[in-house]
Amino acid sequence: MLGMVIKVFKKKKYTNRSYGFISAYDGESYWFNLKGLEDIKVGDEVSFSGSVNGKGLVARYVKKVTEEN
Repeated sequence: MLGMVIKVFKKKKYTNRSYGFISAYDGESYWFNLKGLEDIKVGDEVSFSGSVNGKGLVARYVKKVTEEN
């Protein structure tokens, strides 16, 4: 699945609690954890696997999409 990062919340003291939101091209909004994804910022296009947990829609296996020329 593809989408665009629309919000990023980086916590300085508790970096493992940093998170963001992806606006997927299917029209839904997915939450994701920033752990291991520190280079992702608002406006980046990403690929991910959509899932559902007790709190809502979750993006797993998030990867930044890079353009190759």
